[in-house]
Amino acid sequence: MSRHQRTILIADFELPRGAVPIEQLMDMPRAGWGHLRSQINVRRREDRSKPLARCRICEGGVFIRVQATRDGHIPMYAHYPEADRQCPWYEGNNLRPDDTRAAQYQGHQESALHRRLCSTIEQLVKADPRCTHTAVNTYLRPEIHKRGRWPDVYADLSDVGRFALEVQLSKPFAPEIAARHVHYDSEGVALVWIFNSLEDPMPQGFHDVVAMQRGNAFVFDDETEAVSIERGTLVLKCFLEDGLGGWRVPRMIGLDELQTGAGRSAFVEDCRSEALKQRCKQHRSRWWDAMKKAGKERPNSPEYSEHHEDGWADMKAAVPGLWQWERDFWTERSHRARAHTAVLYAILCSIAHSAEAGRPILHVTKFSGDSAVLSMLNSKLSGADFKHCASLIETFVRATALSDLLEKPSLKRIIAEAQATDTQVKEDHPLWRAMARLFPEVLDGLVRAELDDLGQLPCWASPSPKEPIADLAAAQ
Repeated sequence: MSRHQRTILIADFELPRGAVPIEQLMDMPRAGWGHLRSQINVRRREDRSKPLARCRICEGGVFIRVQATRDGHIPMYAHYPEADRQCPWYEGNNLRPDDTRAAQYQGHQESALHRRLCSTIEQLVKADPRCTHTAVNTYLRPEIHKRGRWPDVYADLSDVGRFALEVQLSKPFAPEIAARHVHYDSEGVALVWIFNSLEDPMPQGFHDVVAMQRGNAFVFDDETEAVSIERGTLVLKCFLEDGLGGWRVPRMIGLDELQTGAGRSAFVEDCRSEALKQRCKQHRSRWWDAMKKAGKERPNSPEYSEHHEDGWADMKAAVPGLWQWERDFWTERSHRARAHTAVLYAILCSIAHSAEAGRPILHVTKFSGDSAVLSMLNSKLSGADFKHCASLIETFVRATALSDLLEKPSLKRIIAEAQATDTQVKEDHPLWRAMARLFPEVLDGLVRAELDDLGQLPCWASPSPKEPIADLAAAQ
């Protein structure tokens, strides 16, 4: 990694994200670091005194700055302007957003094209019989006692909703994007960013907008203007991410086709959440298929089946240190590492599937009845083979809809004994990282937080409500 200046090497995020080294940030897919960048800016807008990410050395707030290169955009950490300049990682002065904006526009913040587009969009919205009020570049007084906004176009479409339509011809700035989403969300107004075209490559500011709109980009051009006139309402061209770095074939949509109840975002289809959930299931599905085949082939000892070999080889290639742990495991515990991992996967699958179904579903041990999950955990954690996994399993259960199990006296006692008598697998251990790759919704802090931010954390990976979904474990 080349450094033109001093660089923040590690940022500490609020849990469950935790520490994110610069190498990990730069290795993330754009969707991942783009979401982090948006959330940092949202937090900055909501409460400047509690930054989402802090410099490891000076503990000052940091944001994600994007560096344009010949090969694309590279995310980097940067201190906010008020940071301690004595920090060894302080990278120099940052241009304030207002100064940057002034330099970009050179005093001309609204071009003739921008004025025409705003006026045309307002006329098209007004033509819709459901429209009760429109305004162009007019101060929108807030319903709460805070500063209002001047949306490019404001439209109230009775039962459809209220919309702030922002026409964006030049790249917007990340702090302003976050500020507008926070403001309009609090006012119950759907914010829609509208481009005149999608540049290739897109400026980072456009990527920031697409991140907030969950992989959707909206364009108003000559074609959509003609369709809008024909239909008698505003029509936008909607581009949806294809998951491969490009776009699907665009479709024409009206404002009534937007989902606006998800908080801070207006979109047609949540491309980001679905892609993230599919990535979560991708590696786990391979192990699940192997476990089912192994159960049929060797019902009494499926963990020793060769069906697990492909998944294990893939895991060793992806998780640093796993091959070393496999080599050391035989000496330390007299048990095959890959068989041990297969059983651990079956234990966690049993917890996840039981939490999802609201009834016991076990893939290891033969316990039955309402207390089957509790009996399975008590049995496995009291034996020598899995005592060292007590903290990992406790963390897993606590993050699921079966978290009430941890209040059972028998399980509390067994976990405490295991933690006191055996060295525990921690978050930096290869086995923990292997399980986090299979169950990122629970054990990968970055993925879990992103799903939670998007309102897409699956029900099984959410702690149990006050009213249990089912009596999965009778007191023992």
